[in-house]
Amino acid sequence: MATSTSGPSHYSGIRVVVVAHGPPLKGGITTVAMDLVEDRGLNAEFEMVFQNTGQAQDKRGSFALENVWRAVSHAMTTFRLARPGAVVHTHSVQDPTFVAWRQVAIALAARLRGARVMLHNHAFRPYMEPAGEYRIGRAHRLAFRLLDRLADVNVLLTPVGLANLQPLMPHTGMPAVANSVIVDEIETSTADHTPVVLLFVGELLERKGILVLLDALDALSAQGVTGWEVRIVGDNSPGLDPEKDRVTAAVRARGYGDAMTGAVPRAEVYRHLREADVFVFPTFVEGQPFSVIEAFAAGVPIIGSDIPTVAGMITDGEQGLLVPVRDPRQLSTALAELIGDPERRRRMGAAGRATAEAQYDRAVFREHIAELYRRLGTPS
Repeated sequence: MATSTSGPSHYSGIRVVVVAHGPPLKGGITTVAMDLVEDRGLNAEFEMVFQNTGQAQDKRGSFALENVWRAVSHAMTTFRLARPGAVVHTHSVQDPTFVAWRQVAIALAARLRGARVMLHNHAFRPYMEPAGEYRIGRAHRLAFRLLDRLADVNVLLTPVGLANLQPLMPHTGMPAVANSVIVDEIETSTADHTPVVLLFVGELLERKGILVLLDALDALSAQGVTGWEVRIVGDNSPGLDPEKDRVTAAVRARGYGDAMTGAVPRAEVYRHLREADVFVFPTFVEGQPFSVIEAFAAGVPIIGSDIPTVAGMITDGEQGLLVPVRDPRQLSTALAELIGDPERRRRMGAAGRATAEAQYDRAVFREHIAELYRRLGTPS
């Protein structure tokens, strides 16, 4: 992953321990963690230390003896890496219950070592569910109550989650810091290719809306809308996930097998974005998707589901179009509109690029995070 080169030239002497699932795992938490520990600007000012808590995907979040031992081990490692005055920046979904309690163990270890605690909530449920409807059990509430006493801040991806999380941690500050990319490293699309390129990037899972997309594409063909092609970028390696195998088989069975690229490096994703005209994102659930941020940066208009977290990023009619979740008919209508209107695509793409520069650039992310580190930490 590319790193940013700008940042303060002075060294503060503050140690920051970033605790997160790292490589070989992938996804939002890992991406954010590596963005932090590899950022040259942050490394110029802080002593950045990475504590990789990666584990097998099929074991994550469950209450099992192996995971109890892992939680204890992670807490012990945090205690060893932390220092008095250090900042322990721990990343988690904080859901389900066991994951929240694992955060309690890590936060307690940091406090016992004399460090400050900075949580980072990457969950999707608190952001997706209506205000006041984030339902959790008694043990989970107790974990949040303890975190409220142990943590200094709990960083949110978007203010949308505040109404559900603040009542659980009323004494803890909850600043919203959006995910980021290095905008200048992503070349912009003309959003005017022949044929029009419709691009999907994401996990090939039903909750990402890939089957809804296939229904919408079939509807386009049935309506006689031509002059387009689709690209489906995502890991379709067999045997990784039974659901992924099922969805991949459905993509092939419905005649779109040649559209799948398989797993590609990030630079190749950016190439596909540069060649795209419409980014299609019919997902059912999200925290704050990097793919939307990357599409913004590439100047590609987006057709996305109107779920709260996506609707909080895209202004309907400005950077793209919002459609009802799980609605292939509305999705096909929106696709047809943009396929036939290159000027509108270019206008929306330019608005997306401006949004990326103002809200989602690495420099914006870095300064928000660095300010928290400066406020919480003291030189060792």
